Amino acid sequence: MIRLFIFGLLAIVVSLWFTLSLGFPSDPGYLLIAFGEYTFETSLFALLVLTLFAYLCIRFLLLILGWINPMRLIAVGKEISQRKRTRSTTLEGLLYFARGNWKSSLKLLKKSIKDEDVSVVNYLAAGYAAFELGEKDKWKQWLDLAEEAFPVSKSTIVSLRAQLLYRSEQFEQCLAVLEQAKETSLNDQTLMNLLKDVYFKLEEWEELESLLPMLEKNKVISVKEAERIRKRLLMEKLHSLHAAVSDGADSERTQLHKMWKKCPQAFHQDAKVVGYYSSLLLDLGDRREAAKVIEYALEKCWSVDLIHRYGASEYDSHSRQLLMAEGWLKSRPADAALLVTLARICMRDRLWGKAREYYEASLKIKPTVCAFGELGRMLKRFGETEASESCLRRRDEMIGSQLLDLPMPESDQYAG
Repeated sequence: MIRLFIFGLLAIVVSLWFTLSLGFPSDPGYLLIAFGEYTFETSLFALLVLTLFAYLCIRFLLLILGWINPMRLIAVGKEISQRKRTRSTTLEGLLYFARGNWKSSLKLLKKSIKDEDVSVVNYLAAGYAAFELGEKDKWKQWLDLAEEAFPVSKSTIVSLRAQLLYRSEQFEQCLAVLEQAKETSLNDQTLMNLLKDVYFKLEEWEELESLLPMLEKNKVISVKEAERIRKRLLMEKLHSLHAAVSDGADSERTQLHKMWKKCPQAFHQDAKVVGYYSSLLLDLGDRREAAKVIEYALEKCWSVDLIHRYGASEYDSHSRQLLMAEGWLKSRPADAALLVTLARICMRDRLWGKAREYYEASLKIKPTVCAFGELGRMLKRFGETEASESCLRRRDEMIGSQLLDLPMPESDQYAG
């Protein structure tokens, strides 16, 4: 159609030029046609324009007839119908996908992928459905095909590939994909969050530490999670230095202490970190330093876990421990955990009478299995059988109360 218009316009321009060049305006010429009683007369210029117009009309009519060719119309109709069926199949497959019917979804998506108008969504959905069906190699093939057919959507395809590799616990392959994706999608929050999880799984602590500022800058993680990661990184560093000291590298012992002093003060008051560090020191035989670490934390921020730990292990000086703990008792006279810790310190210092008093005071405030058991064991050694059996019976009752209430056999029956 466009070519016909251009041709007609060009013909008119050429005709006008030709007419003007021959001087037709001054002498347009004359044409007379007689046929029986009928005559036709016109100027030569008008005849030329009329002939050109007739030619253009005939060409336009032939073009229209070509378009309304029945065979061509049938072919166009078939193509439109096929596209509608394909789109309907795609839509149905995606609806099954949304409902989690992976088998039906994959079957329908496979049919629609042959269409010319297929989108990257078809490939991604087919790959995900194949993954959910446990087809290990098929889902990778679908994503490979998607990457070939839609290179523009590579970042989205890579993101899904990494997520599926992570879910299938192929962490090293997942890391390789993510490292490649970082070059083009550096600030993608989904990829950065996934990269963080992969570093955790592979215990790549140095890489995780390097990634942490970017995670915070892009607000991929909350402030609370960032602190949790920092805590884990510190504990891993402490563990690494502890392992080196255990292997005979005494120079690392100094590094261990230096690292603890340099770490943020918040960790010096964190029960989990302090407890872990003190256990490392105890393992290395540095009992006095372990006690001081716990004591400092308890002075700053009281923790039931730490006070239990303070009484559960033997440190450098029982008398010093007892003095510290009794100082805390002045401000916390009704703290059952502190009373049990005092009882245990007295036991190690062989102060049997004071130990008994602290155990009994603790049980009055909050009875516990450990307090009943330890007091009952001590009373048995004193020969106080009745009091000992009473404590041990109470302990057994507390343990029993934590069990499920299940049917029991009669006393004269045997379990079979």
